[in-house]
Amino acid sequence: MKKNVIKVTDLTVAYGRLSAVKNVNFDVYEGEIIAIVGPNGAGKTTLLEAITGIIKQKEGTIEFLGQQIDQMSVFERRHMGMFLVPQEKNIFPWMSVLKNLQVCSLLNTKTKTAELIDYVYKLFPILKERQKQVANTLSGGQQKMLAIGMGITSHSRLLLIDEPSIGLAPKLVTRVLETLKKINSDINKTIVLSEQNIKVLNIADRIYGLEAGKVRLSESIENLGKEEIKDLYLGKIYS
Repeated sequence: MKKNVIKVTDLTVAYGRLSAVKNVNFDVYEGEIIAIVGPNGAGKTTLLEAITGIIKQKEGTIEFLGQQIDQMSVFERRHMGMFLVPQEKNIFPWMSVLKNLQVCSLLNTKTKTAELIDYVYKLFPILKERQKQVANTLSGGQQKMLAIGMGITSHSRLLLIDEPSIGLAPKLVTRVLETLKKINSDINKTIVLSEQNIKVLNIADRIYGLEAGKVRLSESIENLGKEEIKDLYLGKIYS
């Protein structure tokens, strides 16, 4: 039986009187790729930020590797093995590519750091070519690769990624998502990503459909029919 990595129970997150996430129940098991899908404003980013401690929940509990982490800081959760790749501001702009990768590997040994950076360079050869280049001068797609690479060098038990396809050309979206699948397969990395692009269904094991902060659909990809998928992305499943 696979180990439970994240267990979210009756989670509610509010901004003032407005509840962005409402009574959400959410489970992730070791080695899975979980896709959180839904329209803009559905609460996808809020859910990821609550899990990582960037924002605090109003109600409910969050467990990571069997331990309740509700009152833990972002740093404590990071130290336990949790890493978030935000949609924006996800690199250190004035550092080199190499320094970005090294900074996220500070909790590792030098040997492990070198091993992980080498793996990132094999996934994204362009980053090796530009390892001395200032990160802010990379193209948008290259910066996205770097941000994912930083998640890899963090050597986290759980990698959370917010909207990795945003701003990317269709071919690059496919490449990035296929790379996430490879990471999951190569090093058994547990991944949770929020995503609006339908191509995410090609790599995910299970999906959670959010709308107005509530889970409207929770299903294994293999059990989703074509009509359900179409309804999901046309918004019919939320009506």
